[in-house]
Amino acid sequence: MDDIAHPPVRLQAASSVPISSTHALSRVNNFLDDFQARSTPSKGSDTSITAQLQKLSKALEQECIRQSK
Repeated sequence: MDDIAHPPVRLQAASSVPISSTHALSRVNNFLDDFQARSTPSKGSDTSITAQLQKLSKALEQECIRQSK
């Protein structure tokens, strides 16, 4: 059961800067590679994070392809 006395941390962006889909794809892929390198099966890593990042990467890649046509 979750500890009600300690809710999860909420992150809020202090600022944002628009970037292209291509640049976003590059950053997501770099982060995903780094994240996978740091995660080891022995730690019982949560694969849902990796799966969501892979879905985001695929969606960005498809958007880049659509924009290049």
